[in-house]
Amino acid sequence: MRHLLRATEIVASTASPMWIRTAAASDLEGLSEHFENLSPSSRHNRFMGAVGNVSKIAFDCLKRSWKSDHFTLVAEWRAQGRDAIIGEAAYGFDREKGCGEFAISVADRWQHRGLGSALLDALQLRAISLGHFELFGEALKTNLEMTNLARKAGFAFTRSLDWRAVRFDKKLSG
Repeated sequence: MRHLLRATEIVASTASPMWIRTAAASDLEGLSEHFENLSPSSRHNRFMGAVGNVSKIAFDCLKRSWKSDHFTLVAEWRAQGRDAIIGEAAYGFDREKGCGEFAISVADRWQHRGLGSALLDALQLRAISLGHFELFGEALKTNLEMTNLARKAGFAFTRSLDWRAVRFDKKLSG
């Protein structure tokens, strides 16, 4: 079942609508295609290293979403009568730590147009609706797009256990 979080026209025209929704098992092919179509730099930033089998990674993202404290959101754009995933946001809640972790990717041609912010906003709203009020992410220190997005969204920056990365944390309010 597809759940629409909100329709939006951030960067798309009315002739080509874009929306954010909860991913479903049927999104395996589209999510695999999204990861495959990311530039090597964007893919490296999203996964904080080199990746091989993007179909397995997409399957793992969707499989984790079957748990109640995990979800994946996808941003889709309709072009030429076909829906294409142009962004994704993955979320997982760690009950022991009482904190949710997230990661985001946006197709290269859609970067710097507000889609990452829209995905992060939708992710935060969904986490709050689940009763989760602490959120963190990590990004490579060289990933300026993600660190700028986190800074604009009000995250506080701290040291990561990974020397290559920076961690950002935020307390969410209901």
